[in-house]
Amino acid sequence: MKETVDLSTSPMLGSIFDICKETLASSLQAITSAEVKLESSEMNTVDTETLFSEYLGQTVIKSIETTSELKLGLLFKTTDISRLSNLMLGGDEEPKAELDEDTIDAVRELTNQLIMSLNVPFASESKQQVAMKVDDVAVSSSDDGYTEENYISMEFVFDIAGKPVPFILFFDPGIESYLISGIKKAVVSNTSSGDVSNNAQQANLNLDLLLDIDIPISVRMGTAKLFLKDILGLGPGNIVELEQSVDEQIDLTINDKVIARGEVVIVDGYFGFRIKEIISRAERIRKLKD
Repeated sequence: MKETVDLSTSPMLGSIFDICKETLASSLQAITSAEVKLESSEMNTVDTETLFSEYLGQTVIKSIETTSELKLGLLFKTTDISRLSNLMLGGDEEPKAELDEDTIDAVRELTNQLIMSLNVPFASESKQQVAMKVDDVAVSSSDDGYTEENYISMEFVFDIAGKPVPFILFFDPGIESYLISGIKKAVVSNTSSGDVSNNAQQANLNLDLLLDIDIPISVRMGTAKLFLKDILGLGPGNIVELEQSVDEQIDLTINDKVIARGEVVIVDGYFGFRIKEIISRAERIRKLKD
């Protein structure tokens, strides 16, 4: 059974729906370097059997929100996700109708970027950390370990490089209450905290003289060590695995000195950096002098 969600009675689900539409469109455009347009979308509550019925034997991307352990996932026609993977890698191969090892690796990379692109806007909306990531890529069966009676599903059809690509993004129904709980915690925290002392501001007044200096900054996603023979063997489509986990925040550096940490975001087709943690003003200046 599938029922359309009345978004007027659930502002949080409405926000989730809007975030997903906007973020997935911009992410797909950035990942595939192709023009992406939203053709249609709808949000439903759907039982597990109905959810998977149209995608049996196709591709399921099993995912999880690591803090709450809530499950979510993506359902694609295998030929569609294979075509998107080819676009990501800049290849011109024919889309594959079945998953093989190479296709699974490419699909995992693509869909992990899609899923993780939702973390920052969800965290901003809920006032708490959200850490969603891909757990597995597999051929879809009747339930694939999703045991809830019903799920929140969002059905999208995007026009990507002139061809329609339908897919479903679905969430554990507990996602709504989890995000709302973060907002409630933030309200309580803000109410109980007092005014910030002005002492630190007074101590740093002399730093204002330096504020007009131009300084280049860099975003460091991680590092890796490779043998020279491996470096010489690199080519288009190769993936270099970094030592940094997808759950860790990205470093913002000046002269190789970390001054902030956060997450990569995509805004209007461009990469950006959202600051989640930053060192003190005085410490930033000290690092620049070291």
